[in-house]
Amino acid sequence: MEDISEILELINKSKETFLKIVSANDAGETGGHQVGIYVPKGSISFFDFKGTRGDNNEKFININWQDGVIQPKSRLIYYGKGTRNEYRITRLHKKLKSNSLFILVKIDEFNYNGFLIKEEETENFLGSLNLEKKDIVKGLTVSSLKTKTEEQTEINFDNDSNVTEKHFKPKAHILRLLGEELIKSPIMAIYELVKNSYDADSSFVNINFSNIQDKNNAIITIKDNGTGLTSDVIENVWLEPGTDHRKPIDEDGNRIINRSPIHDRVPMGEKGVGRFAVHKLGNIITLITRPAEIVESENGIKEKKALDYEITLKIDWKAFSQSKYLEDIPITWQTETDKTNFHFQDNSGTLIEVTSLKEPWTRRMARSLKRNVTSMLSPKNIEEDFKINLDFGNHWLQNFPDAQEILKIAPYKFTALLDENYNLTFDYICEFKLNEEFGKRIIDNGAINIKGELIKTFKKEIEKEEELTNEELEEQLKIFNNTLPFGNLLIELYTYDQDPETLRNYTYDSKTLKSVLKFHAGIKVFKDEMRVFNYGEPGNDWLELENRRVNNKSWISNKLNIGFVYLDSGNSSCLVEKTSREGFVESADYKLFENCLIGVINEYRTERWKDRQKWLDYISPAPKEREYQDQTTIFSELIDSTDFSDDEKKEKLKKEAESLQNDFEKKKETLLIPAGVGMTASVALHEIEKLVPRMKEVVNENPFQPILGNEKVDELNDYVQGILSVLRKGGNKPINLSECINKAISNYNFKLKKRKIETVTDYNESLETIKCDKRYFITMVMNVIDNSIYWLDTTNKEDKAIYIKTYLDNDFPSFVIVDNGPGFKDEITDLVRPFFTRKDDGIGIGLYLIDTIMMKYGKFEILENSDLDDIEIPTKYRGAAIKLTFNKDQ
Repeated sequence: MEDISEILELINKSKETFLKIVSANDAGETGGHQVGIYVPKGSISFFDFKGTRGDNNEKFININWQDGVIQPKSRLIYYGKGTRNEYRITRLHKKLKSNSLFILVKIDEFNYNGFLIKEEETENFLGSLNLEKKDIVKGLTVSSLKTKTEEQTEINFDNDSNVTEKHFKPKAHILRLLGEELIKSPIMAIYELVKNSYDADSSFVNINFSNIQDKNNAIITIKDNGTGLTSDVIENVWLEPGTDHRKPIDEDGNRIINRSPIHDRVPMGEKGVGRFAVHKLGNIITLITRPAEIVESENGIKEKKALDYEITLKIDWKAFSQSKYLEDIPITWQTETDKTNFHFQDNSGTLIEVTSLKEPWTRRMARSLKRNVTSMLSPKNIEEDFKINLDFGNHWLQNFPDAQEILKIAPYKFTALLDENYNLTFDYICEFKLNEEFGKRIIDNGAINIKGELIKTFKKEIEKEEELTNEELEEQLKIFNNTLPFGNLLIELYTYDQDPETLRNYTYDSKTLKSVLKFHAGIKVFKDEMRVFNYGEPGNDWLELENRRVNNKSWISNKLNIGFVYLDSGNSSCLVEKTSREGFVESADYKLFENCLIGVINEYRTERWKDRQKWLDYISPAPKEREYQDQTTIFSELIDSTDFSDDEKKEKLKKEAESLQNDFEKKKETLLIPAGVGMTASVALHEIEKLVPRMKEVVNENPFQPILGNEKVDELNDYVQGILSVLRKGGNKPINLSECINKAISNYNFKLKKRKIETVTDYNESLETIKCDKRYFITMVMNVIDNSIYWLDTTNKEDKAIYIKTYLDNDFPSFVIVDNGPGFKDEITDLVRPFFTRKDDGIGIGLYLIDTIMMKYGKFEILENSDLDDIEIPTKYRGAAIKLTFNKDQ
């Protein structure tokens, strides 16, 4: 567990601490209310706050979370109106998970330290406080490690006679526990030792297994040619767990980056706990090291110069029994000065030998280690700079598949650079290596700024958790005012399809491909040359790509994707690895890192989906579609051309054909109307959901302000009328064009006003009506406006606007909607394809629905800028432009 001693020390020093097991209700998993911690009345005095029955009261507090993020204005609220009588803490801005442990350590009445402990770590943590889960299910206040309930008297700590002072006296086996708990597996143990070699400026690390199938005589050796360990480092650093030797901290708490002298590397082993990795491998450790000093030549080149001594240190971990204290076990080492006895004769370096292994190794473990060793180093690493050599001394690694070869044949490849100003440049290629006929599609130096889309996504996530005022929301969005805190991101993605027909078109060896994907699929993260575990491990879908795919099948499956994210260690110190090697510590910077990656992958997803659909059409071409009406006409003609002896039967068949046609038209309408209503209703209901809490606030305001109340009622009425406008039966009869357009706009009044989007209408007075089902028309207009609002939201413009014009085009009634947003990036064939969307959470049926409706009433077009000039659209509006042209017979 991370920083357990620090948390315990804070609890011990604080007068009071509140602890609670997070319930499903607290986490919002029941859907009963917004996310918030329920506080029992017996603990409310902890917050220096008391509610008044019959009223809703609140108090705002500041929480300094364990990741360093201070969340001002978290809200402690008492619900006392009506039948409710409860306290909750809301606006925590943390994802709560049921059965985790929520902790607030009191600093003063307005300031608290906050911690969230994972479910699997809770029991051990509570044991340190002599508590059990059952004690704090409903919440409990703890006073300096003594529980406090309503019946107990608080202990007075102001009286010195009550104070006893002691110091921690760790048992010797704590080091064994550190090795067991911090290092999850033998593979991670070797990874930690590899990182030590990397940090020591070594150019290689050799990992050798001898007699590995004989556990009693097996030996593991890890050897490098790095700078080694001096006697001073062994005594004052190596024997001090958690030392900040490689990454010291300045007075302001910022990490000081001390790069290595030879290869200019940023240290990877920043926690000072990697030395316990060897304990995970075996009981007896022998360390041999010859240190070096760094000298600078006359031309300024830094070089290693091996010192004239060598150190041998041995540790038997079995000596660290529970009956002895850590300080009672001596660590001894020998210093050899006779060079003829040196292990490292000509160079510096370190050798670690592990015997008395903890567990027997198997072929499966060996191949798993090989896979992990292969992925420990960045694909961008140059072998001459650092190389990992692995040898088991047997046949276990024979015929090991080469992942690099699999990357070369990926049918979809994407390489992108996101700079610190959110500018994304990318290269993309779709190519099936064994099918030249299909051809390939290449995008070179695609460019886009994704800041606007990220802001929109970020806002949506915040609003999901709870409602904020505009001022609070703007405060949260200030993170986008600065450059990216972790510097540039380089991303590589390789995606595969596994259906048999597609496999045959890009690989001869599907078995090897599937094997590589089984163990290497996922998105890995690297800082410089070294990997950050456990991102990209089998089953570790940390970006939740599979969940996104459930909602939108165009998303890329994590199981069919091999990806790499590259960070520069010097610029990404804000992303701190957990001691447990389970990724980065969650923080505001980490959340932004995740959002950036999703934003980049979303661009790739869109391009890949286009080609995937084209490929499916290529290998399984659909039969040429024919209008249902044409089919029934052909059927009628066939009846007429057939020699029927009975005219009555002939007429009966023709009437049946007409009946089928009429039935089809009714069913088509039955399907189109719910689709339109569903989309319109989903927009309205989403806004109503957010409106209800605002209405409650206005109603509970003291004194009540009628003007604000009427505003909220009018807003609710707009949304209800929007739904009703597409529910009322229409029919193909003349409708007032400007009236219907204004109705569609009014359904978005609040959204448009909130986002400061201006709507400008230019109606042709001679074009008053068109013949169209009113429900269809309003649905189409609302779809276009909704799209414009979404994409205008992704821009940083001050003068966002939508322009609507009606006119006669060669006597054809025409209607144009154009905005001043980013515009369309795709061909119309893709835009009207079902389920195609660039929206992260979009469905992709809006434009398809419009296109389908307009097949009956006229024509649907996407206009270019030159087209807008021809119809005299003001130059301010050169974004997404849609034209609906209706049939002449109006």
